[in-house]
Amino acid sequence: MPSPTPADLHQFAQDERARRKAAWQAAGQGLSDRAQQDDALWSNIEQMLGREAGDPLCMKRHPWYWTRVERIAMARNAWSTACKAEASLDASIEANGAKISALWHLYRWLKPVGWSPYFTEAAA
Repeated sequence: MPSPTPADLHQFAQDERARRKAAWQAAGQGLSDRAQQDDALWSNIEQMLGREAGDPLCMKRHPWYWTRVERIAMARNAWSTACKAEASLDASIEANGAKISALWHLYRWLKPVGWSPYFTEAAA
């Protein structure tokens, strides 16, 4: 898969956010604190990518800037989601392989320069 454009990643973030909301709802936890925190985090990911892609709606709404700590939280979540997808999905199925690839692209796009999920916050 060639490197996706910011518009491609924005669409993927929208799709992933919707998938996650549906999964929380299906588990009967749609109104839980964890579900709301997860949705807020993926809303920020969606917003950040939308701004990068030049999406008119995202360009009009806040936030417009994310701190390093917020970027690390978003990247960590995308990284753990990519790891889980890689471990649980059959990558020989084209749609699954595309999803796994998109999650890794999303993680690489989000992660702050010099940060790695393998180091502690003190080392980052």
